[in-house]
Amino acid sequence: MDKRKVQSVIFYCAQGQGKHFLLLKMNKKRGYLWQNVTGGVDKNENFQDAAVREAAEETGLSTENIQQLIKTDIEFHFCDQWENNVTEKVFFIQVKNKWDVMLDPSEHCEFSWVNEKNISPKSVHYASNFEALQKAMVQNE
Repeated sequence: MDKRKVQSVIFYCAQGQGKHFLLLKMNKKRGYLWQNVTGGVDKNENFQDAAVREAAEETGLSTENIQQLIKTDIEFHFCDQWENNVTEKVFFIQVKNKWDVMLDPSEHCEFSWVNEKNISPKSVHYASNFEALQKAMVQNE
């Protein structure tokens, strides 16, 4: 079976301090791994709408706080743990301001805003998340 997923890299820009990225820590059931916002694309939904919906569901982000949604050409293809062929498309979401992040405890237990200077391969578990973060760091605002 083929599955469609999105990865949303959320960030804000602080004057003179560069970009700050929102990272989420998965809960115990999911292995306490750090990641970007990720999620599935519903049956009659496009990737872009799914990227915004997943960001809102997983963090409480309001659409009014989105400065820009950036469609990228970053796409990953892999086989998941259930042996589904997965296509994951990446979107960058630049927000106007930090907000009171509200996590869904069934998925995540912690979050952190991380300055781009402190992002490393150890910041997130999946190489695809780090690759997306790297590309977001050099994305023009």
